[in-house]
Amino acid sequence: MSERSRTSAQEKAVANLNRIILVGRLVTDPEQRSTMDGLPMAKFRLAVNRPQNGTDFIDIVAWRQVAETCAANLKKDSLALVEGRIQIRSFEDQAGQRRWVTEVVARNVTPLEKSNSKELKIETGAPVTPDEVVDDVDLVSDLPF
Repeated sequence: MSERSRTSAQEKAVANLNRIILVGRLVTDPEQRSTMDGLPMAKFRLAVNRPQNGTDFIDIVAWRQVAETCAANLKKDSLALVEGRIQIRSFEDQAGQRRWVTEVVARNVTPLEKSNSKELKIETGAPVTPDEVVDDVDLVSDLPF
């Protein structure tokens, strides 16, 4: 592959980037459900403080093993790091009105506090100690600005 085509591929990848990283506290316990096909899903709302004042409440949806991990390891007031993408979708409500929803589809959710359990299970399901979870997160160096 030539240098020019490699650069073009990189530009296209960056031009279509949809990635978000949030750190906040859960407003409620994760609500775990399954689709009719048995696919696990969890929903929760994350409260993210703004730098000056105010708080944003962001809806998070997780699927499959990430959903199961959220339900097992997070609860109301848990501090968590959420990595994912923003999704905007619409649906018709019971009155026939079109409604729009903006949410984050979580690819990875990491608890950032020690819990009562000795181990936490992260996205892959591998056991990790609470100290390792907090030490792995370097928020400042990952920021793009």
